[in-house]
Amino acid sequence: MLKKLPIGIQSIRVILEGGYAYVDKTADAKQLIDHGKYYFMSRPRRFGKSLFISTLEEILKGNQALFTDCSIGTSNYTWAEHPIIHFDFTQIPNKTTEQLEKSIERTLREIATNYEITIDIPTLQEGLADLVKKLSQKAKVVVLVDEYDKPIIDNLNLADTADSNRDLLRSFFGTLKGLDQHLKLVFITGVSKFAQVSLFSGFNNLQDLTMSPRYSTLMGYTKEELEAVFGPHIEKIAAKRKCDNARVLSHIKEWYNGYCFSEDCELVFNPFSTLSYLNDGLSRSYWFSSGTPSFLIEQIRKKPLAAAWLSHAKIKRSQLLDIQNLAKIDLRALMWQTGYLTISGYDPKLDLYEIDFPNREVRTAFFDTLLQEFDESFPSEVAIHSERICNDLYAYNLIQFFKAINAYYAKIPYQLYTQAKEGFYHAVFLSLMEGMGLKTHAEDSTNIGRIDLVIESEKTVFIFELKVDQNATVALEQAELKNYCEKYSHQNRQLAVIGINFSTQSRNISEWAGKLYSPDGNLLKDLSRR
Repeated sequence: MLKKLPIGIQSIRVILEGGYAYVDKTADAKQLIDHGKYYFMSRPRRFGKSLFISTLEEILKGNQALFTDCSIGTSNYTWAEHPIIHFDFTQIPNKTTEQLEKSIERTLREIATNYEITIDIPTLQEGLADLVKKLSQKAKVVVLVDEYDKPIIDNLNLADTADSNRDLLRSFFGTLKGLDQHLKLVFITGVSKFAQVSLFSGFNNLQDLTMSPRYSTLMGYTKEELEAVFGPHIEKIAAKRKCDNARVLSHIKEWYNGYCFSEDCELVFNPFSTLSYLNDGLSRSYWFSSGTPSFLIEQIRKKPLAAAWLSHAKIKRSQLLDIQNLAKIDLRALMWQTGYLTISGYDPKLDLYEIDFPNREVRTAFFDTLLQEFDESFPSEVAIHSERICNDLYAYNLIQFFKAINAYYAKIPYQLYTQAKEGFYHAVFLSLMEGMGLKTHAEDSTNIGRIDLVIESEKTVFIFELKVDQNATVALEQAELKNYCEKYSHQNRQLAVIGINFSTQSRNISEWAGKLYSPDGNLLKDLSRR
């Protein structure tokens, strides 16, 4: 009998008592409890943060019987009972700072009532201090904070409210640093890390686990966990499709794996999308469609051109982790912290991280969203005609290929062209290629330069050099001068080098020039038409 899939369930008690399949993370929980005191971890939404907070809460309440069949249940853990202060900011209204303040005060009173104590709350800071001190008369107190940053990120489009909420959180959390003797454990989660919240400046010994190799798989599923816990579900899908388990696993990996949270770590699967796929047996953008936050969509709308070229971007660790200024948020950091980009490489000499889209789900859905910013009809139209257009490209029928691409440029509302710069034309072209399901690499680095765009097919690598209001021949000659073919030579695939010129007057691709080479670099054919 198949165990039930815990889609959207955030209570460890419901999962364990309800007979749901469970990926056991209790060994990590014990490790954290035994070897530290103050922790923070940032992970994307719906990645298991609330479930892990729930797991810590039940363990630290001393509920040993609940974990009989888990790793911690067979360990030497002592199961002491501790009072719990749990702030779940997904349940705390935050549209105004006044509303946030009243909601936190109400939460403090509810916790005090549950423990049958009375506290004084002249200010939130004094109320929290009084609650901790009185509860610690029973035993050292555990503070669990889920999605601490929600009052900030929910209001990024309202700068004054976001700043005010941040200041309130700063003073509120700052209270904890003076209560060390009363505390057993503090574990805080969020989507982003806002450096100006004193949560991160007050605790000198706060351990940020976000990029810790030791805890890189704390949330999300490893390949081994997926096979061990959900093997029967995989077998069911394989039987229905009349294929082997390996093929189903490969499909899940392509769509929902690929998340990396450290420079040297094991990749993990998105838990929400993976569970949804195992339940439905269909490849869909479950996680992306489950509520891409409005603040991110708004940031993309403000910077659609920057968003289009995020693949393979290079960034410092400090830039990834800390958002210093709410008014000037680094889109790369925001998209990494929210799970739309992940670590794809690391250069130890330069201490630079390479970031990219983690999997097919996010990449496809993201570029569909970007296409909608150019024209609402684009995603569906691109999907309908993609096979024909791709076949023209693969057959080097470039006249028909560029004719079809220009038809899309003609559909872009004229208002978007009024302040269009070079990157706009490039971004639309890249988004169209992605929308057609082509395997692309933007800003692909070589030893002497960067290729604007690479498209890979089974038999050909297409290398594009893009110009605006210049000349397609110049673009082609630049690609040849910098020997961009060399990176992809000797792969038993032909190499098509194509220069494109975009005209701001005609607002489309005005000309192109190209050459086709053999895998070892010999000229096979002139593809040019100017």
